[in-house]
Parts: sequence; structure tokens; C-alpha cells
Amino acid sequence: MWEFETEVSDANRERFGRYASYIHSIDYDETDVYRGHEARPSDRVVANMFLRHPTSNASLFPKLNRVNWIVVGEEALMHLLVFLVPTLTTLQIGCWGALEGACAEVLKALAPRRILLTALQIAMSTHDQAFLESLSDTLANQRRLIEVCLPHYTASRQVVAALAALPSLEEYGSWTFVDYQVPLAFGMEFDWKEGAFMALKTFKLMAPLAHAANVMSRPHQPRLDDLTIISRDFLEHSHLRQLCSSISTTQPNLTKLRLCIYSETVGRDPSHAIPFSLILPLLLCTALQEFRIRSDLAIAFNDEDIANMASAWPELQHLGLCGDPASDVGLVTGQPLRSVGTFVQSFCVLQELSLYLNTSDTDMIPGISTRSPPSRLCILDFGTSPIPTNNTNSGGLTKVEYVASLLAPHAEIKGERSHGHTRFLPASGAAEAEYSRRERFWSGFAAEVHIILSGTTGIAEEIMEPLCGSPERSSETPSAQSSCEQGSSLSQSLMVLNLVSSYLWSN
Repeated sequence: MWEFETEVSDANRERFGRYASYIHSIDYDETDVYRGHEARPSDRVVANMFLRHPTSNASLFPKLNRVNWIVVGEEALMHLLVFLVPTLTTLQIGCWGALEGACAEVLKALAPRRILLTALQIAMSTHDQAFLESLSDTLANQRRLIEVCLPHYTASRQVVAALAALPSLEEYGSWTFVDYQVPLAFGMEFDWKEGAFMALKTFKLMAPLAHAANVMSRPHQPRLDDLTIISRDFLEHSHLRQLCSSISTTQPNLTKLRLCIYSETVGRDPSHAIPFSLILPLLLCTALQEFRIRSDLAIAFNDEDIANMASAWPELQHLGLCGDPASDVGLVTGQPLRSVGTFVQSFCVLQELSLYLNTSDTDMIPGISTRSPPSRLCILDFGTSPIPTNNTNSGGLTKVEYVASLLAPHAEIKGERSHGHTRFLPASGAAEAEYSRRERFWSGFAAEVHIILSGTTGIAEEIMEPLCGSPERSSETPSAQSSCEQGSSLSQSLMVLNLVSSYLWSN
């Protein structure tokens, strides 16, 4: 790995040139530590590269198509200019600090170098009017853009107008750093116009709930497939109800919906939970294949609500219901362990489930029935659920055995904080110790389940047919093995922190 610290000698330059000709992607993170020291590009090395390749280094990196550049200082950001070559299609920039002026200069360098991007992602924690003007000009010239992710405060009228005119834009997202210095409602002038955003399919909005509800209620919206809303203001029930009502009215054909609602209010009542009635309007979005809601509070629902969800969302494959709330959430807000079986019996194609359990659960564990499980549940995530206080059994089943009986072969059990949780609910002291204790318990629980599953791979297939029919009868239903592989791949990809993506969303 070349760390840009040592100049390539003349004797090795030809060999380095051969290696460089194969490079397709470059990642640089000034905040990372390599081999016990911070790896920063050497000024001498960069200057030498400019002298030898004054025309954007096109001859040095003829196949370079992606650059991910994260910096904390202006000097390191300007070193990015070395890698702005005509073949570049994806540019990801992360700036920790007041670097909007330098970032504007980087954007201005794209057009003279004949660079046509398909993906642009920028993350900054500060704002500047000159940067917004440079950004809008850049967007107007980058007509091939398919994916754009920008800081939340860049949703000014001029930037939104440039975005709306992009003919191939399929994904647009707004987001912010954890320690953002710009208020979440600042610059929020996003609006839909008739005939705009014609190709948009994925929309990610970081905004206060009331503002998000307003945006999603306006006319002239494109038909979206994938919607993510992230909010960090105090949870007002009326705002969440309005948001869900607006989404169900204007976007009834959504296939993926994620709501991430983390309160900034320290003095929340941990015994409170989000009433299921607030999200009830979303049952009108009958095409959903994925629904996740995350919050520092749990969500309260019962068996009747599960039945209503299953009836409204027959194609649902991924479901997350506030699986990792804050550590001080009241014990009464969690779900009994038997509810896992209710979900498995109710949803025929469910592959992934995230729940928060009630540590005081005293419900008896039902035995295995011929109606459970369909061998499609590949990921079961208990998030930050507290450690069970007992191992109640019925008919000879322990809790480990009961959970194992509900899963597909090769399924995965998880019990850990999501990226969204660690980002918005940082813990320390006693809370951090409690989280670690819970995660160790669920890791051991998962190991026990795995031991049981490894010897019962044929059971699920034998009792799946009475509930949902044989997999061979439907070309649209993946096999148990392929479903698990797809679920595991999704789980792993959501754990990776994208430079400016969303959210936050892992499982």
C-alpha cells in the first residue's frame, strides 16, 4: 500500500507506472492511523506528481474511476486535485472542519478537466454561501449524475433547482455529521416541481419531523421506490402521525421505507413508547418489502398489530421495529419472546426481523407447531434487548431451542447496537458497560442457536410447506440458502460506514 509519504524513486518509477495503470479506485482518510502514525500525503510527493503529470495525471491513472477523500485540513484536500482525471465517475469528499472554500475550488476543477461524474457525495460540517453557488454550478454541468448525497443545509433553492433538472438522477440524499454545526432546519428549501426529478427513485431526507411531513405532503412528487427519513428533534406524536399519513398518501407504492427518529431531549420518559397507532397509516403502502423504524424509544404493538402488518404487507421481507432503543427504556415497552413466533407464522416471506424484547417476559414458550417456521427467517436481531431474567420452558423447550426452531438453516442471530444507535446515542460509563454486557450475552446466545441449527437443517423445509407452500412452486421465492446469503450480504453491507450515506441504516 502506497501511503503518499515516500516519493517513488527513478529506478522504480516505470514499475510504479505499470501498477498505477491498473488502479480503479483510491481511498484516503486523513483521520485514520496507519502503522502507529498518521499517514498524510507528502507535499514533496504531490508536487513531484504535478510536475511529471501536469495534465491531471491522466497518463499515470488511465483507469481511475473512483476517489474517496476524507480530510481534516485544507492542504490535504487540495492534494485531491492530483487524482481528478477524465476517467473519474465517482467522487466522495469528506471534510472535517471549515473547508467549504477549498471544496468549492475542487468542484470548479471538474469542468476544465472534462470530468463527467455519475456519483457525487460530499460531507461537511459547516456552510458557506460561496460553496452553495459553486455546488449549484457544478450540478448544472454534471448532466450524467445518477446518485447525489449532500449536506442537509445545501437544500437551497438554487441547488434544488440544479438537482431537479438532472435527467438521470435516480438517488438523492441529504445528511449531516454527528457534531453538525448547522441547525437541522437551516437551508431547508426543498420542494417538488411539476416535471422535475423525473428519474428519482431513492430519496433520503434528514430534517425535523414537521418539515419532513411538509415535504412529503406536497404535490408533483416522482414515484419513489425507496424512502429514508432521519430526524433528530423532539418526538412530537402529531408530527410523526402527519409524516406517516403524508407518505401513505403521496407514496403508496414504496417498496422500502426507513424512519430514523432520535430525540435530542435528554429528559425523555423511558417508560414511554411510540404508539403503533402513529404509524398505522403506513399500512396503506401495500407494496412494502422493507420497513424499518429506529428511535431512542421502543415501539408498542401487540399480536393484533402484527396481524394487521402481515395482512397489509404480504411481500415484506425485512422488518425492524425499534430494536435498539436507549439503555434506559422502561422494561414494559419490550416484546415477549413468543412474538418472534407470531411474526414467523404471520409473514410468509420474512427474511429479517429486528425486535426489542421485554426482560421481565414471563410468557410461556409455545412448542413447535406444524405452522412454524417458514425457513426464510435468516436474520434475527435483538438489538439492545436486556438479558432475559429466566429460561422459561414449556414442553421441554428452552428459549434457545425455541428461537432455533423458528429460524432457517444457517440463520444469523444478532444482539448489538446499530450504526444509527452509536451515532445518535453515544454511551459512556455505566450505559456503555451495560451495552457491552448485553452484546456479550446475545453473542453467546447466537452461538448456542448455531449449534442447534447445525444439526437440524432439514426440519425447516419439512414444516414450511403447510404455511407458505413449497419453495419450488414459486419462481419468485428464493431458496432458504439463497435467502440467507442475501440477508447476510445485506447485513454486512449495512454495517459498513459509507462516506456520506445514510444512514444509518444497518439492520
